[in-house]
Amino acid sequence: MNVFRVIRLPDLFTLLNVVFGFLAILAAGGAWGGIYPQYAVVFILLAAMADGLDGFLARKVGGSPLGANLDSLADLISFGTAPVFLAISAFHLPPHIWPVGIFFLLCGTLRLARFNVVSGKSDSFFEGLPIPAAGIALSASVLLGRPTLTIVLMLFLALLMTSSIFYPKIRDLRVMIILGGIFLVVGLFLFRQHDILYATLVVIALITLYLTSPVVISRLRKRR
Repeated sequence: MNVFRVIRLPDLFTLLNVVFGFLAILAAGGAWGGIYPQYAVVFILLAAMADGLDGFLARKVGGSPLGANLDSLADLISFGTAPVFLAISAFHLPPHIWPVGIFFLLCGTLRLARFNVVSGKSDSFFEGLPIPAAGIALSASVLLGRPTLTIVLMLFLALLMTSSIFYPKIRDLRVMIILGGIFLVVGLFLFRQHDILYATLVVIALITLYLTSPVVISRLRKRR
């Protein structure tokens, strides 16, 4: 199989996801002469937007034979590896804390593998917290400057990813446009290093709403 011949438009956005994930790692690792956690978060948000676009386009124009596996590999870089590396680098976490990050990465890997196996069984829900949401939450927490909070969050998010809790799939175009617009504005504030705290709180608020969505959905079903 010639991979360059089977690549379709959605795959290009998946590859862009990979690029943004790698740039996040570079920003977190001091490749630009210093550790820039806010830039790393910007690239992770951009990766999330690329991830959303590739899924939307795949549903509209169809995906390639590489699509599902390529998407999982990209997500593992941008929302698994990059956020953990950002947390360890930004807080200079000692080696005895690294297993927590490794646990997050392993749970993210298992979450993606399970998705590839059960994908298509539900058009409305994911089983377990999607790794993009976990990666965004973890990376945003770094900007709060509280290492203990980030470490605890790593464990919590890792368990949610491998749980059997059902989270809604965001496929409404209007919702995706609103989220994309918010991420762009937040990213601009972070890139300019302006009101970083407020921008971070906006991202955390959005992720918190998503984290609590299964509880809301469950209660609405009970009322019916």
